[in-house]
Amino acid sequence: MKMINGVSMIPFGLLAGFADQNEIRIIELAENGFRFRTAKDSETLTGKIKCFRICFYDDEISDYREILLREYQIEKPEEEKFYFTYSVFTKQEDFRKEVQGLFRRYTRYIHLKTEEDDAALAEALTGYPAEKDEIFAKNLTEQKNIWFQDVPGTKLAEILHESKEFVLELDRPELYRMYLEENIQDFMKHYWEQTFFAFSEEIPECVPDRLYIGNQFCHLLFPEEKTLKTLLDKAYREGLAITIVYTYVRESLLKNTEKMLHMVDNWCEEKQKDVEIVVNDWAILSMAKKTPHLKLCMGTLLNKRKKDPRMKYKKGTREFYSENSLNADFYRDFLREKCGFQRFEWESCGYPQRFPEEKNSLHFPFYQTNTSQYCPLHAICTEGERGKQCLVENCPHFCEKYMLIYPEHLHMIGRYNSLFGLDLETLMHPEMLKEKEETGIDRLVLGLI
Repeated sequence: MKMINGVSMIPFGLLAGFADQNEIRIIELAENGFRFRTAKDSETLTGKIKCFRICFYDDEISDYREILLREYQIEKPEEEKFYFTYSVFTKQEDFRKEVQGLFRRYTRYIHLKTEEDDAALAEALTGYPAEKDEIFAKNLTEQKNIWFQDVPGTKLAEILHESKEFVLELDRPELYRMYLEENIQDFMKHYWEQTFFAFSEEIPECVPDRLYIGNQFCHLLFPEEKTLKTLLDKAYREGLAITIVYTYVRESLLKNTEKMLHMVDNWCEEKQKDVEIVVNDWAILSMAKKTPHLKLCMGTLLNKRKKDPRMKYKKGTREFYSENSLNADFYRDFLREKCGFQRFEWESCGYPQRFPEEKNSLHFPFYQTNTSQYCPLHAICTEGERGKQCLVENCPHFCEKYMLIYPEHLHMIGRYNSLFGLDLETLMHPEMLKEKEETGIDRLVLGLI
């Protein structure tokens, strides 16, 4: 008996199979049965399987339909070099109907994937508003006005003022310069004007308790040693707590990074003051553990989770996104006891999250979705195409003047070597920040583009 009109290698996400409790890989599917492969020989399987459970994904309900196959016949396996292939035949009517439905949906998907663009594919499968992809703001000023025009600035400032700890990110050269030229009160006034200018007059004085100095995503935006030392001295004079922020470290920068860490440790020894360091690279962790005055925080690039502004268009439940690896007690114990992490950095990324009972910092309102060591903005400015990316060594900091604007409805923007989404809900409803503080967050970190 041979398979007729079988479809080979349907993606596992669309078709999954189990022989009793053992997972199997179905390599060919037809209305009268299927074929699967395993490393076990026929003596192990033949006559011992009580039933097969076949799971067919249905995108219309965003869930699987399961068929229990009890009436079937297993043909003698075909022996290959590294595995055996089994053929299973059945006349069950419910199996045949599910196979027909899967073939219909799979054919439709292939048609959309090969003949339409990504927006049309998403529109057909999820209801994504493809027509809105043609609506862009004219420039960053207009984009900010659209985003921030209805944000209750006074209420936001009150929440930050009353928070357990309010932190401001200094993550790029223009902010380093601006902060060094002014006292903290004047700096904050100009900071609000430049970033939240749409409602800056509504915001009363709101001075942070701590500064995050450095960038989690681009190694070329970290301050030079002399600038960092000056920033540390000024923050110390103004009574602000300090966290130094590192991103990934390239191999060519290892020695320079280690030198910088020792400089900071010596500064701490001189001032008799500890500072925190946000770690986003295991090499930096190794070096930072040798410096007794640096308190370690696990950064965003290491605290991974699924983030995308388009997730709101996905079908099905998003409940499982609320947790990630840090919700596992044993993993946090390892990070705390073996790695020395004392705090964890999180982002407000557009959906509810469950925070563990630890010291947790929440970055808002922007969250990172993509980062590349080969800067797409630099490629556009120098080559005219984002695809012509290369390693940048002497960076002219195009990101001080230019950004990448995306369709307005996506609430996202491209800055330096990364893409960021905007969680506008945390700005429109600042009380959400208060709620997050009550569920495990003890530090709010404001970072504005």
